[in-house]
Amino acid sequence: MSEAREKIELVKEALAEAQQTVRAYDVKAQIVGVGYIFALGVVFRLGDLLPTVERDDLQLVIAAWAIVIFPILLFGFVLYPTRKTVSSFRSAEAPGEDILYFQSKQYSTARAYLEALGRADGLIERTNELLQVTRLRELKRKRFLRALFASGVAFVMLFWAQIWRTTAGV
Repeated sequence: MSEAREKIELVKEALAEAQQTVRAYDVKAQIVGVGYIFALGVVFRLGDLLPTVERDDLQLVIAAWAIVIFPILLFGFVLYPTRKTVSSFRSAEAPGEDILYFQSKQYSTARAYLEALGRADGLIERTNELLQVTRLRELKRKRFLRALFASGVAFVMLFWAQIWRTTAGV
């Protein structure tokens, strides 16, 4: 196998791994987000067993909604960044023809695409795509960890709220 083919194969393998990881973060966010919602159901069932607080406190309602809903939104934001989101971070030092991932309006005809394909360097195209998917993977990883942390904080806050309700005799 020639050295150029080996490089292309290496980049193809790295790209496949990065794409698989990006999809895994989407699945993880969906699963953990649903798990968080189910866990909230258990927490609120426990809360129903405690005495109720009868207040017309708008700030309390807003704070409670923020604590409960914010992690759900953060798990949703893991799903939002797509390949299109990071395509603006094009590598200036290695311009390519955008053969692997492109907007439908970029090539108006099959002939235009084939002409661009004829000018394309396979290694540069795959490497540019790898850089894009890697940026997307890192963005999803950061957002997923942020959502996990927020849900942990929410559970701690709900725990302390239930402790307060129990000890305050409200």
